[in-house]
Amino acid sequence: MPDSFVVLQPALPILVILATLGLFAVLRGTLQRILPLDENPLVEAVDSLLPQTQCAQCGFPGCRPYAEAVVEGADLTLCPPGGPELITELSQLMRREPASESAPAAADNLVAVIREADCIGCALCLPPCPVDAIIGAKEQMHTVIAGECTGCELCIPACPVDCIELVPGPVREAPPSKRLRSQTAILPRNQASYGCINCGRCVPACPKQLLPDQLFKVLKADALDAAAALNLADCIECGLCDRVCPSQLPLANEFASGKIVQSQIELEAQAKATMKQRYGAHLEREAARATEQESRRAARLARLRKAPAAKADATKADATKADAAKADATKADAAKADTTKTDAAKADASQAASAKADRSDAVQETR
Repeated sequence: MPDSFVVLQPALPILVILATLGLFAVLRGTLQRILPLDENPLVEAVDSLLPQTQCAQCGFPGCRPYAEAVVEGADLTLCPPGGPELITELSQLMRREPASESAPAAADNLVAVIREADCIGCALCLPPCPVDAIIGAKEQMHTVIAGECTGCELCIPACPVDCIELVPGPVREAPPSKRLRSQTAILPRNQASYGCINCGRCVPACPKQLLPDQLFKVLKADALDAAAALNLADCIECGLCDRVCPSQLPLANEFASGKIVQSQIELEAQAKATMKQRYGAHLEREAARATEQESRRAARLARLRKAPAAKADATKADATKADAAKADATKADAAKADTTKTDAAKADASQAASAKADRSDAVQETR
């Protein structure tokens, strides 16, 4: 065995570890570039509480910018569509009191309506709508999809003929809240004050293998996320847990109430996700439209800048052609003059020869 291998053998594990760490570092950097981590998950939490109407009444261009501002310290009372309930939720999440004592009243459920007889089809109301709830082509009648309209009022100032107005929309249930869960109870809770004694008798009685005692506790604490993790939706409300409860707690009633609120919150979350998705698609279309307009403008300016140069080139070409034609004419005149001069010389030579011949004849005759 070579001496060099014997010397390097103790260092091999260290080299392997260093190589492995280097490989992990490269993989981590690659994954961070491909899948960037959310630098501040608190922004996502605030954004999930906002109504996602994208109305800009808070002074920010959308719910996401307002969520970022809230995390940075902005006032919690700037969202009229969210109402007092949203202020309470934000205050609990951010663990600070609102800067303003006056909370905005909950916004009325209004939707935009276009008076079709007055619409001129200018399409100026399409870009301001954050959820693309207005449909219509240029120079054609426009209309509003009432089910998609958030009542943000952004389309009203964009209309040049004031044919858009707000009217009461479809009746919607108040947004569900964990603090409003008691209002959805099917039966009174006059027996809930006895409290759970942790006897565990309800657990074997459940035909769905749930943990009724744990579900009761998390629902009393308004921890619906924890209740969902304990499979609250699987409860069939059979009432067997009520029969074995020594404290006579209305467990089945509590679970039914929790399931109602949980389904309402899921529906609200789906509606928010839909509005957020439509807003994202709207921003993408507006960005593509702006890029296309800028491209057309650049092409138009390029043509306008190119036109004088092309005209100058054409003028220069015409001048060159005129100079060439003039040179050709001058050359032709010179050639013609040379030809005339040559012909005159030939005529003079012929006359001189004829005169010489005549003199020679006269001399001979004289002799």
